Amino acid sequence: MSSSKNNWVKYSVVVSEEFVEPVVQMFSRFLYGSVIVEKEGDPEDGINNESIVSGYIPRNKNSEELEKNLNSGLSLFSGVFDLSDLKITEISSEIWEKQKFDPIIIEDVAILPFKDQVNNFNDYAWVIIEPSMAFGTGHHPTTKMCISLIKKYLIKNEKIVDLGCGSGILGLVALRIGADSCLSIDVEEESVLASNKNANDSRLSNKIKVQKQDLLKNLNIDFSPDLVVANLNSFLFREGLVNISDIILPDKKIIASGILIENLDQIESTFNSFNFEIIERCESGDWAAIVAQKNNA
Repeated sequence: MSSSKNNWVKYSVVVSEEFVEPVVQMFSRFLYGSVIVEKEGDPEDGINNESIVSGYIPRNKNSEELEKNLNSGLSLFSGVFDLSDLKITEISSEIWEKQKFDPIIIEDVAILPFKDQVNNFNDYAWVIIEPSMAFGTGHHPTTKMCISLIKKYLIKNEKIVDLGCGSGILGLVALRIGADSCLSIDVEEESVLASNKNANDSRLSNKIKVQKQDLLKNLNIDFSPDLVVANLNSFLFREGLVNISDIILPDKKIIASGILIENLDQIESTFNSFNFEIIERCESGDWAAIVAQKNNA
């Protein structure tokens, strides 16, 4: 039987699509970048307007206060719209990680789950991203959109910042395709550990620095990035853009993803209010990404 440190706790709730965002906001206050949104049921069965909002934390974290906060927030929401009870599931990461994970190919980028696959992908810009429940495996459309946009907008030898780095995947891909260096930031200690391990496995640890910072409080960065990549969610963009904007100089760009389609206009308006011009929009399913350039004051 696996020890508790190898287990994760998944918190999830089913809610109508039109009310996903307030639930994501509330989860984000307590779970930050670990919040994901999935469609309920099989899309081939017909139209389904419900989604699952979920997040993971390590089992060995004190969850009593977290569960109290989540249930309090959901109780308030239940007076406004219908949603399920909070579902709490404990999952062994040892069992989960023994599943079969195939490499993910995005154009000429290969995201490999295991180090022994490298020799088969020498013609690709490859990185090793160890499968993890908390960060996903690179299949999510927001990750794929970010990688495509990085390939389009990254200029060789640029210095980048990856906000909400999770597994470190976006910063590592940027380094593999030509970035000079990367500062990857996440609020979770588990993300820092995972990103450092993936950087080491990808043979890129000499070019990346991973730090624990909370972008909702402040961002402590001692250089001016040429490009910022942020795969977050709408709540974090709305509440954190005041700090994100401070690290971006005029004429520099940010790739912002993790935005639900229904929130796109609002998020673009938020960027506009901080003197950014939207220069590209991408959509994939229910998700959107933008590229915004900071204007001169």
